[in-house]
Amino acid sequence: MVQKKSQIRWVKWLKGLLLFILTWMILHWIYISYDGLNDYKGNADIAIILGNPVHPDGTLSPWLEGRVEAAMQLYKEGRVKKIFASGGDGHDHGAPEGDAMKKYLVEHGVPATDIFADNQGNNTYLTALDFMKLNDSLHFSSAIAVSGFYHISRCKYIIQKVGFKNIYGFASKRHFWGDDTHGLFREFFAFYKYLIVY
Repeated sequence: MVQKKSQIRWVKWLKGLLLFILTWMILHWIYISYDGLNDYKGNADIAIILGNPVHPDGTLSPWLEGRVEAAMQLYKEGRVKKIFASGGDGHDHGAPEGDAMKKYLVEHGVPATDIFADNQGNNTYLTALDFMKLNDSLHFSSAIAVSGFYHISRCKYIIQKVGFKNIYGFASKRHFWGDDTHGLFREFFAFYKYLIVY
């Protein structure tokens, strides 16, 4: 009888814990969705594009193309003066992301002199560090992070964490429900990993 009561208490505790975690995850998803979709309306010195896979032939994946087009929109509207295109070195899929983004931007009318390509931004943290290295010499006062909506909160968090305070968000205007749903789910774990590790 005592053992049965103990098992019941254990099951209730486990259910309560799972309910707490699920509620926490849902609230987090709501927050980062609101934050990511609430685009910054002002101007800034530079747009920071967060990378995404590039095809082996150097063409952008649809997700990355959406991010690049969003940054290009900011540039052509005169809301940013420069673009920092940061992504991985392409060793796992054959094409450096920063170079591919710069090529796309130049082909669509953005002067090469206004684009900084970074191929060492293999994750969001490394992009933030590489941006700060660039900023050491150019001294930007404000920036807009451009990525998928679910990624914006983490981008702003880590860029602020490495020492750049005036960072805002602008989400890609292309949404792909499968990828966005997966990204939103994954982002809960990625955000708290960054909170703990960095």
